[in-house]
Amino acid sequence: MIIDAHTHMFPSEVREHPGAVEEEEVAFKLMFGHGGSRMASPESMLEDMDAAEVDMAVLCPFPWTTMRRCEENNRYLLEVSASHPDRFLAFAVVNPRHGERALREARRCLEAGARGLGELHPQPQGFDPTQEDIMAPLAGLAKEFDVPLLIHVNEPVGHNYPGKGPVTPGEIYRLVSSFPGVKFILPHWGGGLPFYELMPEVAEACADVYYDSAASPFLYRSQIYTLAAAAAGGHKILFATDYPLLPYGRTLEDAERGLEDAALRQAVLGGNAARLLGIRS
Repeated sequence: MIIDAHTHMFPSEVREHPGAVEEEEVAFKLMFGHGGSRMASPESMLEDMDAAEVDMAVLCPFPWTTMRRCEENNRYLLEVSASHPDRFLAFAVVNPRHGERALREARRCLEAGARGLGELHPQPQGFDPTQEDIMAPLAGLAKEFDVPLLIHVNEPVGHNYPGKGPVTPGEIYRLVSSFPGVKFILPHWGGGLPFYELMPEVAEACADVYYDSAASPFLYRSQIYTLAAAAAGGHKILFATDYPLLPYGRTLEDAERGLEDAALRQAVLGGNAARLLGIRS
């Protein structure tokens, strides 16, 4: 079973009229407002999944700044996942700095069937993940519903690209250390955090942290699959693409090249996500 643990899908209105999104959504304008970047419909995504033999995908809303856009994207993805429950799982996004309104929306979505929260992105959404008063309500809700919290993190070195922000392993380590027992998914290999799990105190603090491989071919050589598994544990690595940013052919080829061990390959490509998200094969 192959499960893509990190993809994005936009409501029809946004896909068809990206230039009409309001100017305060700076991150969206940077990445998609010109209309040149690909955005997938449920039908086109299912075609791509079928061609690549991907069984299921987690649909993440964009990390919108305004709660109105968060709510619209959440409603849409919950509808899509309800229409295709054997293929799609929906996560829900909020902007933590909107306080009680964000918490109400997150609870509404979890009660409606969302299987996680995120992708949160501190830079465009304008919050500090190390501020416990900002993060505690959502972390508590994730723990209450026993769902993961997906929060964007970047590597502190290397090339720049749209979406790369200033939140790196140091800040995220402070976050996860503040909320033991909360399940976190850190995309893009956690900005390199899995390698710090060779330090016993970091491994202890990150016991409930998972690392996804979203956009991995943009960032690392394929050996990272084996090396990250050796450092943090193969049970904590999730195959992910950031689709439609990257096509399935490229991401799957990269993963399979990096996963020579058959048991590790099976766990990373789907087994770990199935266990984390309660998916039955």
